[in-house]
Amino acid sequence: MTKLQKIDWQPSKFEKVGGQWRTSRKNVSIFSRMIGDLQVAQYQAAIEAHAFGALADLGCGAAPLTGVYKDIVDSYVWADWPNSLHQHVALDFEVDLNDPLPFDDQSFDTILLSDVLEHIVYPENLVAEIHRVLRPNGVAIIGVPFLYWLHETPHDHHRYTKFRLARFAEDNNMEVVSISETGGGFLVVSDMLIKLTWRRMLRWIAYLTHWFTTFIRKTSAFKRLNAAPTETMPLGYVAVFRKL
Repeated sequence: MTKLQKIDWQPSKFEKVGGQWRTSRKNVSIFSRMIGDLQVAQYQAAIEAHAFGALADLGCGAAPLTGVYKDIVDSYVWADWPNSLHQHVALDFEVDLNDPLPFDDQSFDTILLSDVLEHIVYPENLVAEIHRVLRPNGVAIIGVPFLYWLHETPHDHHRYTKFRLARFAEDNNMEVVSISETGGGFLVVSDMLIKLTWRRMLRWIAYLTHWFTTFIRKTSAFKRLNAAPTETMPLGYVAVFRKL
Protein backbone atom coordinates (compact mmCIF):
# COMPACT_ATOMS: atom_id res chain seq x y z
CA MET A 1 0.00 0.00 0.00
CA THR A 2 1.39 3.39 -0.97
CA LYS A 3 1.64 5.69 2.03
CA LEU A 4 0.17 9.17 1.65
CA GLN A 5 2.68 12.01 1.80
CA LYS A 6 1.72 15.34 3.36
CA ILE A 7 1.37 16.90 -0.08
CA ASP A 8 -1.15 14.18 -1.04
CA TRP A 9 -3.20 14.28 2.17
CA GLN A 10 -6.95 14.37 1.66
CA PRO A 11 -9.81 14.22 4.19
CA SER A 12 -10.83 10.65 4.99
CA LYS A 13 -12.43 9.99 8.37
CA PHE A 14 -13.51 13.61 8.77
CA GLU A 15 -14.87 16.14 6.28
CA LYS A 16 -15.46 19.87 6.52
CA VAL A 17 -18.99 21.14 5.95
CA GLY A 18 -19.90 24.79 6.44
CA GLY A 19 -16.77 25.53 8.46
CA GLN A 20 -17.30 22.58 10.83
CA TRP A 21 -15.63 19.18 10.72
CA ARG A 22 -17.71 16.02 11.02
CA THR A 23 -17.32 12.32 10.23
CA SER A 24 -17.30 11.58 6.53
CA ARG A 25 -20.69 10.35 5.36
CA LYS A 26 -18.90 8.49 2.57
CA ASN A 27 -16.06 6.85 4.49
CA VAL A 28 -17.50 6.28 7.99
CA SER A 29 -20.40 3.95 8.71
CA ILE A 30 -23.28 4.61 11.08
CA PHE A 31 -21.37 2.40 13.53
CA SER A 32 -18.90 5.20 14.34
CA ARG A 33 -20.52 8.30 12.95
CA MET A 34 -22.17 9.81 16.02
CA ILE A 35 -19.18 9.46 18.34
CA GLY A 36 -16.97 10.76 15.54
CA ASP A 37 -19.09 13.89 15.11
CA LEU A 38 -18.91 14.61 18.83
CA GLN A 39 -15.16 13.97 19.05
CA VAL A 40 -14.08 16.02 16.06
CA ALA A 41 -16.16 18.99 17.21
CA GLN A 42 -14.23 18.98 20.50
CA TYR A 43 -10.88 18.54 18.78
CA GLN A 44 -11.63 21.32 16.31
CA ALA A 45 -12.50 23.73 19.12
CA ALA A 46 -9.35 22.88 21.08
CA ILE A 47 -7.01 22.97 18.08
CA GLU A 48 -8.38 26.24 16.68
CA ALA A 49 -8.17 27.90 20.10
CA HIS A 50 -4.76 26.64 21.25
CA ALA A 51 -2.58 24.95 18.60
CA PHE A 52 0.38 26.93 17.27
CA GLY A 53 3.96 26.71 16.05
CA ALA A 54 5.53 23.28 15.54
CA LEU A 55 3.06 20.44 16.15
CA ALA A 56 3.60 16.71 16.70
CA ASP A 57 0.63 14.43 16.02
CA LEU A 58 1.50 11.44 18.22
CA GLY A 59 -0.21 8.14 17.51
CA CYS A 60 -1.57 9.83 14.41
CA GLY A 61 -2.93 6.72 12.65
CA ALA A 62 -4.29 7.98 9.33
CA ALA A 63 -3.79 11.57 10.56
CA PRO A 64 -7.51 12.44 10.25
CA LEU A 65 -7.15 15.74 12.13
CA THR A 66 -4.55 17.11 9.70
CA GLY A 67 -7.22 19.14 7.96
CA VAL A 68 -8.02 20.90 11.23
CA TYR A 69 -4.46 21.92 12.16
CA LYS A 70 -2.47 22.13 8.92
CA ASP A 71 -3.32 25.77 8.20
CA ILE A 72 -3.07 26.83 11.85
CA VAL A 73 0.42 25.64 12.79
CA ASP A 74 3.78 26.46 11.20
CA SER A 75 4.85 22.83 10.78
CA TYR A 76 3.74 19.36 11.80
CA VAL A 77 5.05 15.81 12.02
CA TRP A 78 3.25 12.49 11.99
CA ALA A 79 4.49 9.91 14.49
CA ASP A 80 3.10 6.47 15.23
CA TRP A 81 3.81 2.81 15.62
CA PRO A 82 4.25 1.55 12.02
CA ASN A 83 1.85 -1.37 12.50
CA SER A 84 -1.13 0.72 13.62
CA LEU A 85 -4.47 -0.58 12.36
CA HIS A 86 -5.36 2.88 11.06
CA GLN A 87 -2.02 4.06 9.70
CA HIS A 88 -1.77 4.67 5.96
CA VAL A 89 0.21 7.91 5.84
CA ALA A 90 3.96 8.23 5.40
CA LEU A 91 5.19 8.65 8.95
CA ASP A 92 7.87 11.18 9.78
CA PHE A 93 8.79 9.11 12.83
CA GLU A 94 8.12 5.46 13.63
CA VAL A 95 7.71 5.32 17.40
CA ASP A 96 6.36 3.10 20.12
CA LEU A 97 4.73 5.61 22.46
CA ASN A 98 5.39 3.27 25.38
CA ASP A 99 9.09 4.15 24.95
CA PRO A 100 10.89 7.51 25.29
CA LEU A 101 10.09 9.87 22.42
CA PRO A 102 12.83 10.29 19.78
CA PHE A 103 12.80 14.09 20.04
CA ASP A 104 15.11 16.61 21.66
CA ASP A 105 14.00 18.59 24.68
CA GLN A 106 11.70 21.51 23.84
CA SER A 107 11.15 20.47 20.21
CA PHE A 108 7.47 21.37 19.81
CA ASP A 109 4.94 24.07 20.64
CA THR A 110 1.92 21.75 20.35
CA ILE A 111 1.45 18.04 21.02
CA LEU A 112 -1.73 16.34 19.78
CA LEU A 113 -2.65 12.99 21.33
CA SER A 114 -6.07 12.01 20.03
CA ASP A 115 -7.60 8.81 21.42
CA VAL A 116 -4.20 7.31 22.18
CA LEU A 117 -3.53 7.58 25.91
CA GLU A 118 -5.88 4.71 26.79
CA HIS A 119 -3.63 2.40 24.72
CA ILE A 120 -0.44 3.26 26.60
CA VAL A 121 0.58 0.75 29.27
CA TYR A 122 2.26 3.32 31.53
CA PRO A 123 0.63 6.63 30.57
CA GLU A 124 2.46 8.66 33.20
CA ASN A 125 5.70 7.99 31.30
CA LEU A 126 4.28 9.33 28.04
CA VAL A 127 2.86 12.45 29.69
CA ALA A 128 6.28 13.12 31.24
CA GLU A 129 7.84 12.76 27.78
CA ILE A 130 5.28 15.16 26.33
CA HIS A 131 6.27 17.70 28.97
CA ARG A 132 9.95 17.18 28.11
CA VAL A 133 9.55 17.81 24.37
CA LEU A 134 7.20 20.78 24.77
CA ARG A 135 8.64 24.28 24.73
CA PRO A 136 7.74 26.69 27.55
CA ASN A 137 4.10 27.80 27.14
CA GLY A 138 3.57 24.93 24.70
CA VAL A 139 0.27 23.07 24.78
CA ALA A 140 -0.77 19.43 24.87
CA ILE A 141 -4.20 18.58 23.44
CA ILE A 142 -5.20 15.14 24.72
CA GLY A 143 -8.45 13.31 23.96
CA VAL A 144 -9.56 10.09 25.65
CA PRO A 145 -12.73 7.97 25.79
CA PHE A 146 -14.53 7.25 29.05
CA LEU A 147 -17.86 5.40 28.75
CA TYR A 148 -16.77 3.47 25.69
CA TRP A 149 -16.39 -0.18 24.92
CA LEU A 150 -13.14 -2.09 24.48
CA HIS A 151 -11.40 -1.35 21.20
CA GLU A 152 -8.14 -2.29 19.51
CA THR A 153 -7.76 -5.14 21.97
CA PRO A 154 -5.54 -6.29 23.58
CA HIS A 155 -4.05 -2.77 23.53
CA ASP A 156 -6.85 -1.05 25.43
CA HIS A 157 -5.62 -0.46 28.98
CA HIS A 158 -7.28 2.54 30.64
CA ARG A 159 -10.23 4.87 31.09
CA TYR A 160 -9.61 8.26 32.71
CA THR A 161 -11.83 10.69 34.60
CA LYS A 162 -11.29 14.43 34.33
CA PHE A 163 -9.71 14.26 37.78
CA ARG A 164 -7.03 11.82 36.63
CA LEU A 165 -6.37 13.93 33.57
CA ALA A 166 -5.91 16.99 35.78
CA ARG A 167 -3.49 15.01 37.95
CA PHE A 168 -1.38 14.19 34.87
CA ALA A 169 -0.96 17.94 34.37
CA GLU A 170 -0.25 18.64 38.04
CA ASP A 171 2.38 15.90 38.26
CA ASN A 172 4.20 17.32 35.23
CA ASN A 173 4.26 21.04 35.96
CA MET A 174 1.54 21.88 33.45
CA GLU A 175 -1.54 23.99 34.02
CA VAL A 176 -4.99 22.78 33.03
CA VAL A 177 -6.34 25.18 30.43
CA SER A 178 -9.54 23.19 29.97
CA ILE A 179 -11.04 19.71 30.22
CA SER A 180 -14.21 19.37 28.15
CA GLU A 181 -16.68 16.50 28.32
CA THR A 182 -17.98 14.89 25.16
CA GLY A 183 -21.44 13.42 24.94
CA GLY A 184 -23.49 12.62 28.02
CA GLY A 185 -25.66 9.85 29.42
CA PHE A 186 -28.29 9.85 26.68
CA LEU A 187 -25.66 9.96 23.95
CA VAL A 188 -23.76 7.11 25.62
CA VAL A 189 -26.90 4.97 25.43
CA SER A 190 -27.45 5.94 21.79
CA ASP A 191 -23.86 5.15 20.85
CA MET A 192 -23.97 1.76 22.54
CA LEU A 193 -27.33 0.91 20.95
CA ILE A 194 -25.98 1.80 17.51
CA LYS A 195 -22.92 -0.37 18.00
CA LEU A 196 -24.79 -3.35 19.43
CA THR A 197 -27.49 -3.40 16.75
CA TRP A 198 -25.01 -2.80 13.91
CA ARG A 199 -22.87 -5.74 14.96
CA ARG A 200 -25.90 -8.00 15.26
CA MET A 201 -27.17 -7.13 11.79
CA LEU A 202 -30.16 -5.15 13.10
CA ARG A 203 -28.91 -2.23 11.10
CA TRP A 204 -32.28 -0.56 10.67
CA ILE A 205 -32.30 0.05 14.43
CA ALA A 206 -28.80 1.55 14.21
CA TYR A 207 -29.87 3.89 11.40
CA LEU A 208 -33.06 4.89 13.19
CA THR A 209 -31.21 5.53 16.47
CA HIS A 210 -28.60 7.63 14.71
CA TRP A 211 -31.19 9.66 12.81
CA PHE A 212 -33.38 10.25 15.88
CA THR A 213 -30.43 11.17 18.13
CA THR A 214 -28.95 13.52 15.53
CA PHE A 215 -32.31 15.27 15.25
CA ILE A 216 -33.16 15.64 18.94
CA ARG A 217 -29.69 16.59 20.20
CA LYS A 218 -29.97 19.88 18.32
CA THR A 219 -33.06 20.88 20.31
CA SER A 220 -32.89 23.13 23.37
CA ALA A 221 -34.97 20.67 25.40
CA PHE A 222 -32.48 17.85 24.81
CA LYS A 223 -29.53 20.10 25.62
CA ARG A 224 -31.12 20.95 28.97
CA LEU A 225 -31.98 17.32 29.67
CA ASN A 226 -28.50 16.08 28.78
CA ALA A 227 -26.56 18.86 30.56
CA ALA A 228 -26.14 17.17 33.95
CA PRO A 229 -25.48 13.67 32.56
CA THR A 230 -22.74 15.14 30.37
CA GLU A 231 -20.69 15.86 33.50
CA THR A 232 -21.31 12.54 35.22
CA MET A 233 -21.63 10.18 32.22
CA PRO A 234 -19.38 11.48 29.43
CA LEU A 235 -18.38 9.54 26.35
CA GLY A 236 -14.95 11.07 26.71
CA TYR A 237 -12.84 14.16 27.30
CA VAL A 238 -10.58 16.57 25.47
CA ALA A 239 -8.02 18.21 27.74
CA VAL A 240 -5.71 21.12 27.03
CA PHE A 241 -2.58 21.51 29.18
CA ARG A 242 0.00 24.30 29.02
CA LYS A 243 3.62 23.83 30.02
CA LEU A 244 4.67 26.30 32.69
